[in-house]
Amino acid sequence: MESLKISNAWIVTQNHKRELIKGDILIEGGKISAVGDITDNADKTIDGTGCAVIPGLINLHTHISMTLMRGIADDVHLDAFLNKTFEVDGRRTREDVRLGTELGTVEMMKGGTTSFLDLYYFQDEMAKATEASGMRGFLGWAVLDEEFTTQKGNPVDNAARFISEHKNKERIYPLPAPQGVYVCNEETYTRTQELAEKENTLTHTHLSETRMEVYEHEKKYGKRPVHWLDDIGFISDRLIAAHCGWVTINEVRALANKGAKVAHCPVSNMKLATGGVAPLPEMFDNGVVVGLGTDGSSSNNGLDMFCEMKTCALLHKAHRWDATVLPAQKVLDMATIDGARALKMDDEIGSIEIGKKADLAIIDLNKANMIPAVRENIISHLVYSCQSNNVRDLLIDGQMTMRNRVLKTLDESDIKERAQAVGQRLIERE
Repeated sequence: MESLKISNAWIVTQNHKRELIKGDILIEGGKISAVGDITDNADKTIDGTGCAVIPGLINLHTHISMTLMRGIADDVHLDAFLNKTFEVDGRRTREDVRLGTELGTVEMMKGGTTSFLDLYYFQDEMAKATEASGMRGFLGWAVLDEEFTTQKGNPVDNAARFISEHKNKERIYPLPAPQGVYVCNEETYTRTQELAEKENTLTHTHLSETRMEVYEHEKKYGKRPVHWLDDIGFISDRLIAAHCGWVTINEVRALANKGAKVAHCPVSNMKLATGGVAPLPEMFDNGVVVGLGTDGSSSNNGLDMFCEMKTCALLHKAHRWDATVLPAQKVLDMATIDGARALKMDDEIGSIEIGKKADLAIIDLNKANMIPAVRENIISHLVYSCQSNNVRDLLIDGQMTMRNRVLKTLDESDIKERAQAVGQRLIERE
């Protein structure tokens, strides 16, 4: 593998000191070997003048293949949204899921995202598309009670088979992912936890996303979802719980006590008007690690982590009547190093440090929306001003996957053409 040097850039390290350095990055063998003023030559040099280099962004909760369902049910109440989404989703084929994943990888890579955590079915098809893109995919096979699923066979067994077949693949991290307490009973969650412990994987689930979910579960079991899951042994340091918009302070403490992490999805929750706002300040005060996710494109309409960062900051400032809540640096942490911590990958990704994998995005600071860019405002620019089209180059494992906005691992035009045809068929069919 060729050595590579990125020269004369603003380096947003995201290390423990959160240092912002003007200098160079040397990449050898797919890893960062030096950061700072580097005089050594490399096989190839990329001029970073007028650019910022950031760790690749981490999308901590999505349903990437739902890109083909973008705009499927906008501006409707949640029940109407779910009915339409489930109806269309139920007639998608394996090929549709793979194509939706291909389109999602195009969108995410062009927006500076290098890693994502997904929850869906047909993850074997999604793994093929993810591998082709070069992205780092944490792929959660959707687990439900048999009475609620359209999968052939038992979903936990299907998840076990998927993990067994993909656990040794490069940049593919398989895991079991229960859909939620509304379709998963105690046995399903228990078997899932046993599988995760046996295979040493993460677990991922939707949790306390809506008021109805919480109240109906409490009515049925006499306990709120977090406490119920804790009592049956599912809350652990393996868990990344998506949403958590309807949790109490005692539930926050229960998550913290077991080391569970949270994927916050502000855009999706706001668009669907789920009402609850995840209590991030209280989560941080209690030591809960929180990352950012977009959710799927049917509810978010995009996979743009820059949009997610800005919305996250503004939502909590407005909600708390406090402009100091969630400063830009903390929000950037959520999209990078905290996402890596949630994935138990913070020793390998999430910051620009010697020995870590070279998952990097190069941001063009010369675009009109980023000017003036000086040391004092680069971090806030990344959260409040930056857009996906400001991402000039992308590297994953030291490999140039996008150069000057042109993807190197995928045929973007072909994917978009095929996705338009299939997506149109799915949406227009009566």
